[in-house]
Amino acid sequence: MTTINSVRFWNGNKSAYRQQFELDVLNLLLSVTAESHGDVSIIDDRTDLPSAKDEGAVLDNGSDVLVTVKGNAKFAGKRFIELALSVTKQLLGQRILFARDDKLNEFSSVEAIKNKSVGVPETWVDAELFRSNGFTVVERGNFDGLFKRLTDGEFDFVCFGANEALEVFESRVANQYPVSLVGGVMIEYPFPLVFYVNADNPELAARLQLGCEIVLETGDYEALYQQYFSDIESTLKIEQRERLELNNPFI
Repeated sequence: MTTINSVRFWNGNKSAYRQQFELDVLNLLLSVTAESHGDVSIIDDRTDLPSAKDEGAVLDNGSDVLVTVKGNAKFAGKRFIELALSVTKQLLGQRILFARDDKLNEFSSVEAIKNKSVGVPETWVDAELFRSNGFTVVERGNFDGLFKRLTDGEFDFVCFGANEALEVFESRVANQYPVSLVGGVMIEYPFPLVFYVNADNPELAARLQLGCEIVLETGDYEALYQQYFSDIESTLKIEQRERLELNNPFI
């Protein structure tokens, strides 16, 4: 068995809350297999790659593992090993809407949402998903400029997974833009986050898959999940929201 001393984890193109949780999950998988496989350090690479081509080539360019949405078209035709773990369960697919304060009353029902335009940063997989469900999609720019463009009226709403919506609001919206979280409704579609492991590193993939099996059996994964997300689920009142269910053509 080859000894693995370090793992390069590409952890860019996502919110800070996601970055930390996904790093902690990876660390957990490596920790529970340390006794049998040895200690390993994680190189946490948070470089943002705005180009779809660059993101799709990240495993070809030296990264060992990443987390992405299952079926991400940027990795179509690429070689990778997918782990059998939905990293945030169904939370990423439970989409919380952000809209301008003066337009919140226009989002009183899921039927009203269908006629609204959605803003998506360029290259994000959400864009094609919304198009396939009949939405008007404005795919332009990057994450940093998203809420200014929403405020300027380029589109009617943006949305983020329940796992990151509160952190995104606090860090990028609150006291900066006249934008609020939309209450009472949400959009939902299958959108699991999964680990992709470099196909040239099957031993790492096997170790991480073993780690997945261990933490699911011991409850360690559930404990970490609850640490990050139990308060979020209650704060956002996920179970009480009316849901607009969409299809995901990629899975």
